[in-house]
Amino acid sequence: MKSILAATALFLAALCGLPATAEGNPAAPVHKLYDTLTEVMKQGKELGFQGRSNKLKPVIASIYDMPAVTKATLGLAANKLSPEDLAKLSEANTRFSVATYADQFSSFGGEKFEVGEPHPGANGAMVVPSVIVGGDGTRNAIDYVVHETEGGWSITDVLFNGSISQVAVRRSELVPIFRQNGLDGLINVLDTKAAALEKK
Repeated sequence: MKSILAATALFLAALCGLPATAEGNPAAPVHKLYDTLTEVMKQGKELGFQGRSNKLKPVIASIYDMPAVTKATLGLAANKLSPEDLAKLSEANTRFSVATYADQFSSFGGEKFEVGEPHPGANGAMVVPSVIVGGDGTRNAIDYVVHETEGGWSITDVLFNGSISQVAVRRSELVPIFRQNGLDGLINVLDTKAAALEKK
C-alpha cells in the first residue's frame, strides 16, 4: 500500500462496538469501504488497475454523498451550477476518487483498518475515527465525516491526522480551475488526473 498522505483525494480489524450492518450505524460506510479495500488489496495484482476500479466504483458511489462532497468542495461557486451540472461534476469527482483508491490500495502488505466509536461533529454530522495500520506497524489516523441520508449514513469528508480536510485541500486546488476554465474545464482536469493514475 502506498503512502496514504501522498493522496490528495483521499481518497483513507474493525474495533467499533456496533456491527457494520447495524441499522443506523454511522460507521457502516467506513466498514464497507475498509472491507472492500482489504479485498481489493489482496487481489490487487491479479485484478490490475481496471479490475480494482470496477470493484471500488459501486462501493464509492454508495458510501459517499458525492453531490454533497462536490458542493462543499466548490463552496460558494457551487451556487452557479444547475442540478444537471452538479450531477455531471459529481460523476467526474466519483471517477477521480475511484482512480485514487485503485492507485493507492494496489497491493496487500499486512495492513489493518481499525475503526473507533463515532462521535458528534459539527452541524449535526458524526465523525468516525479510524487508523490505517501499515504492515510495518506505522499508524495513520483517518477520520470520516458522515451525515444521515435517506439511505443511511454517507461520507462527506475525510480528515487526515484528525484535522486536514480532504474537501478543503481539493477546494484550494479545484476552485481556481473552475473559475478560470468553467465546468467543462474542471471535469476535464479531473478526468485527466484519473487517467494519469491508471497509466502510472
